[in-house]
Amino acid sequence: MKKLIDVLAPLGLVVLIGAIVLDRIGRPLPGKPAAYLIAGAVLVLAHLLLRWEEVSRRIGRRQMKYGSNTAVLVLAVIGIFGVVNYLANRHTKRWDLTKNKRYSLSDQTKKVLGGLKEDVKVTYFQRNLERASGQDRMKEYQAASSRVKVEFVDPIASPAKALAYEVRGPWPILVIERGAKREKVSNDSEQDITNALIKITRDAKKTACFVEGEGERDIDDGADRGLSGAKAALGKSQYETKKVLLARETAVPADCTVMVVAGPEHDLLPSVVDSLRRFVKGGGKVLVMAEPETKNATPNLDALAKEWNIDLAKDIVVDVSPVGQLFGTGPLTPLASQYPFHEITKDFRVMTAFHTARSAEAGKGTVDGVTAQSLLQTSADSWAETDLTLKEPVELDEGKDRKGPISLGAVATIKASPAPSPSPAAPPSPAASGSPGASPSPSASPDEPPSPAEGRVVVLGDSDFASNGLLGFQGNQDFFLNTVAWLAQDSDLISIRPREPEDQRMFLTQQQQKNVLLLSLLLIPGTFVVLGIATWWKRRG
Repeated sequence: MKKLIDVLAPLGLVVLIGAIVLDRIGRPLPGKPAAYLIAGAVLVLAHLLLRWEEVSRRIGRRQMKYGSNTAVLVLAVIGIFGVVNYLANRHTKRWDLTKNKRYSLSDQTKKVLGGLKEDVKVTYFQRNLERASGQDRMKEYQAASSRVKVEFVDPIASPAKALAYEVRGPWPILVIERGAKREKVSNDSEQDITNALIKITRDAKKTACFVEGEGERDIDDGADRGLSGAKAALGKSQYETKKVLLARETAVPADCTVMVVAGPEHDLLPSVVDSLRRFVKGGGKVLVMAEPETKNATPNLDALAKEWNIDLAKDIVVDVSPVGQLFGTGPLTPLASQYPFHEITKDFRVMTAFHTARSAEAGKGTVDGVTAQSLLQTSADSWAETDLTLKEPVELDEGKDRKGPISLGAVATIKASPAPSPSPAAPPSPAASGSPGASPSPSASPDEPPSPAEGRVVVLGDSDFASNGLLGFQGNQDFFLNTVAWLAQDSDLISIRPREPEDQRMFLTQQQQKNVLLLSLLLIPGTFVVLGIATWWKRRG
């Protein structure tokens, strides 16, 4: 019997170590690995309990007492950690301390997830799912909305599933479904996943139309002055874009959700102004990005903005704030960091940069049916320069120039004009009513047409902020996209969007690599060796 008891502990260790090793090399034993670990631990524990007297005699009563106390403390600590771990799993709380919050969902993603009305299924295909970095991100999506259902699939272990979804590497690939709509994403970045969610949850695409004909910025121009970056950003938010030669049209095309006038070099033609005016009065949406009148005056454009109770001044904004110097911008590149409360700039905590901008603000008076307010302002270290020739030195003239903060944009809502009601039908003539076979019947009153939506207008004193040269500056892209989303009445798209993670790798020259190697392998270990020898010599003496 004693020999059998003595075999229990070695047998338990063999079971424990064997199960772990076989699982690591890819040849696990039949059944669950946890069962073998529990069985091995039970064998070792049984050996100790059955030979307890002998174990305590060999160790000694005193050591056994201290050992028992230590064991109790260890078990108590393990128990505390177990309880804490259980609570942490039940009540998840994470702190993202990275610079750009790369492990947290953006405001836009949370807004899109919060607006889901139907379940969305995400099938995540990735080889070796244990190493899939995107699993944590998808768990964040699930935690933010119970409407998101995620299934993780190894395409090698489940080839039929991959074949059914018609997916093939490189991995990962995500298939996002809502009803009959399906969208494939070739990577697991938050930006691409959220854009796919927006795409499958929107039932109809909206179009941003860019006016051309008066020297406006071109959405197909890839140079610094062009708007190709803005076009790409609108595409990711599921907006279609197109150019419209409004001077050739009798009215704004019916498929245009938002009309954009992006920095015309010449004044708008009266016919174009009339089309925009009628468009807004009928509930349309217009974004005007004007420029200072340094070359050509724009009286028609200024008068149209005035009808919307927005003043475009004949000036150019100069900013000498020290913040601009930190970013390396000049005095003609004003920065806006103050945002009066509005849905477009709600929760905005970033700056926006403009270049050669004019002031644009809500009018001091009132216009019937129009509600206007200023949208963003520069710092107090700026002014509106009235000398458009910008002769050196450019300085604040207390008598002529306006001291900052200066408004660079304004927004207005316009009460839409009701659609013309149909003319009442002529009453039947006595002859007709008295004709044989005619039965008099009361004429049904026509249904009243629904009141049209309000017109919305945003007028900005600059178009450079949306150009390729400045679109990537802090909040410029978000401000531009939020403005279009507000005009298009896409409230779920008004937010701070996810950013691509910055490349924070450190590149060292060959000499720097040698220095790091010398420091880590020789100098630091050598210092501790010398200190150890010195301490030993001192104690020896």
